Amino acid sequence: MQIKRHFKDFAKRFGFDIVRYVPEVSKPFDVLSLVVEERLRLGTGFYFLQVGANDGVLDDPIRHLVTRHALKGLLVEPLPDLFDTLKKTYAGQAGLSFENVAIGDRPGSATIYRVKSAAQVPEHWHGMASFSHAHLLKEGAPADLIEPCTVQAITMRDLLARHSINRIDLLQVDTEGYDYEIVKSVLEAGILPAIINYEHCHLMPAIRHAAWQMLVERGYRFLEVGKDTLAVHHAGP
Repeated sequence: MQIKRHFKDFAKRFGFDIVRYVPEVSKPFDVLSLVVEERLRLGTGFYFLQVGANDGVLDDPIRHLVTRHALKGLLVEPLPDLFDTLKKTYAGQAGLSFENVAIGDRPGSATIYRVKSAAQVPEHWHGMASFSHAHLLKEGAPADLIEPCTVQAITMRDLLARHSINRIDLLQVDTEGYDYEIVKSVLEAGILPAIINYEHCHLMPAIRHAAWQMLVERGYRFLEVGKDTLAVHHAGP
């Protein structure tokens, strides 16, 4: 005990503390549903854009809202097999459009890295896809199970023009570390979604801060809910 006390005292001299690690249990309150349902009460119509829609089921934060309220919107997923499953997930629901593309800074083909679809791995790994091979390694995917996949890419401006989108009530983004670029591309296209929900947990601290600064400068208030950042545009000060 005396040794432990000496270590703690020494650490505190340099502004640190030594504490016992206790595993955290996290189940964030579903603030997104409250915000979306409040927006729906306005009765002005509702349109969403989901980038990184996956199969429409795995870790999807908006599927229950899309089906419960019969929301209209566009779902974007670059991987062909997940895209096919995504369309089956929403089969029969009117008002939805689908794009089997990646969002990039130029049109053409792009390489996305993924865990092989036939690999016997934890389910969430099958939902991971990234422009960065290193990102999948960092998330624990074995190098021999990662494969490149060539997909079609389109710019956000072209995507919005293709679907004549000039208003977005909800922008939902989950792109394994590319979220800042997606949100930025929508804002730079001249659209300010009423609600933005993106995954921040894979962003480097500097990028995370840049995203917050970008939101504040464009009139958003935001909070972190679990691994996501939820931002709402406001007209007042």
